[in-house]
Amino acid sequence: MKNLFALSLLASVPLFAAHPGQAPYELYCGACHAPDGKGISGGQFPPLANSEWVKGKPERIIEIVLHGLQGKLQVAGKDFNLAMPPHKDSLTDDQISNIISYVRSSWGHKESAVTKQQIAAMRKSTAKQKDMWQASDLLKKYPIQKPPAIRDLLSYTHLGSFKTLADLRKTKAVNAEEEKKGVISLQHAALKKKARDNYGIVWEGWLDVPRDGKYTFTYDTDDGGALTVDGKEVITRNYVGPAGKPTKKSIPLKKGRVDIKIEYYELSGEEHISLSWEGPKMKKQYLSDTKSRGGGGGGGGGQSIPVVAPAGEAIIYRNFIAGTDPRGIGVGYSEGVNLAFSADSMSLDMIWKGDFIDGGRHWVNRGQGFQPPAGDQVVSINRGISFAILESQTSGWPGKADNKLHPLFKGYSLNKQQHPTFKYHFGPMAALDSPAPKVDGSGFIRTITIDVPSPGSPDEQLYFRALSGGSVQSGGERTFTFGGDLVVNVPGSQLPPFTRENELLVPIPLSPGKHTITIDYTWK
Repeated sequence: MKNLFALSLLASVPLFAAHPGQAPYELYCGACHAPDGKGISGGQFPPLANSEWVKGKPERIIEIVLHGLQGKLQVAGKDFNLAMPPHKDSLTDDQISNIISYVRSSWGHKESAVTKQQIAAMRKSTAKQKDMWQASDLLKKYPIQKPPAIRDLLSYTHLGSFKTLADLRKTKAVNAEEEKKGVISLQHAALKKKARDNYGIVWEGWLDVPRDGKYTFTYDTDDGGALTVDGKEVITRNYVGPAGKPTKKSIPLKKGRVDIKIEYYELSGEEHISLSWEGPKMKKQYLSDTKSRGGGGGGGGGQSIPVVAPAGEAIIYRNFIAGTDPRGIGVGYSEGVNLAFSADSMSLDMIWKGDFIDGGRHWVNRGQGFQPPAGDQVVSINRGISFAILESQTSGWPGKADNKLHPLFKGYSLNKQQHPTFKYHFGPMAALDSPAPKVDGSGFIRTITIDVPSPGSPDEQLYFRALSGGSVQSGGERTFTFGGDLVVNVPGSQLPPFTRENELLVPIPLSPGKHTITIDYTWK
């Protein structure tokens, strides 16, 4: 009788209790994001399933729920431009914590739960946020961390005089390291007395294949090595010799996790390794911190040393660059876009796509001269000073700065992704200039904040020259085309931009305080 009573109690209780956040999520969020987290109407609203906005530390998603979000953003590779209203006044701390915890543990997410105490603390610390967040501003506060190119990458160093793969495979590793950046590199090899000969490295990890299809791997080495994908050796370079003739191999892969193993050995002399892959709807992506030397001369006719940004980061090049001033600063981004900023005139001189730059000219024997960009689609944005006070909108742009607006470069700061924010003064005014690459590599979002310390004269007007030297055509109040290369939007400025001949100017109020200009450069 006791057993029957116990069974009846068990039958009245669900085996798997619903998450306390599921019901409020479906009530308050499901109308747009859908009960399955994929967005209603076939993904017309941003999905939460597989969303990078959900992953990582919870502060970003907490602020979105509290204060709302608007503006252009990308989720799971798709562009959106919608508005999510704030819920700080309509939902309690307990409701918000349950909803966010449910989202962060559903549809494949395995993120930590959020407590109502965390929500209360965030309410208090962000109480000054009165308006909805602009997506671009929120990402500056909470950048989305890109997953590494190769996941869970480990490297194993071997020592020996290796002339073949068989020689390498006979030995045991003397060291193992976790490669957190997820790219293969020769810089971390555990070598005795920093010797750069007679060693080998084996890397093991896995790739996240984005979709079914044929993928092409390109592997170049000095001396030899091999590439194994999904348990099959697809490239074998079983010799001692120089790099410069990379091996290509195309194989079919299914969407999802695929294991990868890279073997490499260096006998003596010069060393080199480069590995890339590309596939359907996926541009070439390097899995190494150096690029292939095949098919091109280097810097100034000497040794080629491609400068490559690590996965998810930027890299700085401070040498003479053709197309900018002697104090030009080159920045290459892993998204495949690059720029040159002048520390002489405080201007964004040019941008380009593809490969960044070849360091051979300046890094070998201290070579002289200006090195051109290594990529293509080079666009000159503005040469000369960027800020000037004009008597009227028809006054000519000065060839050099006057004493009132003398430019002074103050250096740059780097965020976690090594993206620079340039700091400079022009006269008494200070500026922070932050170019950020678009996730899909289609261009840049540039944000300039100008701090005006005191009011200017009533008859003075400050202007920023955003474009010059090419045909500027208006496509709307804040949209322009530049030559046949760029679409330029100025979504953020207190006063509207305007064109004249081959220039795009943005007026800036000379009222005390901070004034922000946001510019979107997108290649056609």
